[in-house]
Amino acid sequence: MENHKKPVTLKTLAVELGLTPATISKALRDSSDISEKTRLLVKKTAKRLGYQPNLLARSLIRRRSNILGVLVPDLGHSFFAEVSRGMYERARQLGYETIIMVHDENARIERRNLRFLSALNVDGILIASVPGAENVELISNIYDRGIPFVCFDRVIESLNFSAITIDDEKAASEIMDHIIRANRGDIVFIGPTTDLFVAKGRFEGYKNALNRAGIKFRQEFVLQCKSNADAEQVMKKFIKTGRKFDAVLCVSGLIAYGVGCATLKAGLSIPDQVMLAEFGDNNIVHRLGVPFMTVDQMPYEMGQKALEMIVDIIDTGKQPQPPQHVFIETRILTHHFNSKSAIPTATFESQSIFNA
Repeated sequence: MENHKKPVTLKTLAVELGLTPATISKALRDSSDISEKTRLLVKKTAKRLGYQPNLLARSLIRRRSNILGVLVPDLGHSFFAEVSRGMYERARQLGYETIIMVHDENARIERRNLRFLSALNVDGILIASVPGAENVELISNIYDRGIPFVCFDRVIESLNFSAITIDDEKAASEIMDHIIRANRGDIVFIGPTTDLFVAKGRFEGYKNALNRAGIKFRQEFVLQCKSNADAEQVMKKFIKTGRKFDAVLCVSGLIAYGVGCATLKAGLSIPDQVMLAEFGDNNIVHRLGVPFMTVDQMPYEMGQKALEMIVDIIDTGKQPQPPQHVFIETRILTHHFNSKSAIPTATFESQSIFNA
């Protein structure tokens, strides 16, 4: 059986050098009441023996871990991957590290993630929460124990936390205006419309744009689905009804991919016969090899600003009153596809900046 060395502790160093653990601790922290000679000796010995500080024990003493928890729905979605990158890069600049956990839109997994982060005594939690109220009580209890939250991409409507999102309703209305100006009037909306915070705003923006343009809202043009696999099947079924349509607004990039697959398999041309529009600028949509329009939600900037927001709350020791809801800048892009080079390019269409 292989022998494993015991971890090197403050006590190990103290025995090695004939000093007290308290002296060792002070020397490692460059305390002024320890001589420079002793400090150098302790650090040299610690390095030689491979000493690593116990971060959990230190955090209990200092009541600060310099660790932030991040809860995201899916890192396979390029939007959330880029939000997370913005967070961890900004965190390092501000002296923090992040623990990124994925809940897969599953309340049970989210609950386990929340309990794990709470047990680690993280300094704060950034969350894009699972839809519904199943974990609201747990989140509220963790907050009451002194761990602040900031919501990103979506808010927890029953809890008054600071948040950073886009203005989903206004962004949806804007991209719909672009579609309508392209002489498209038979526009399908596909995705959830009630449970997911972002989807509700996008659905309202869709309806508002139709109303402004004098285009009749048709319930049969609203297709419910939650995933790209669902989207492909739902879209396939809709196409088989024979209803005339010339554009589809998709709640997300993953859904847009499923819609695009069904549309192309049905022998319809994108964008000549059907315009495709989506939120999130998800990389998966490029696999279709067709032009499409997107609301770029500026995920990297969203991640950075959310991180800065929670660090401000940690530093001040209190939530701003009233809590902040910051709307991040968005822009509309048209992605083109060069069949010869197979390299997608984007054309900047418009930009909106919202603040609250």
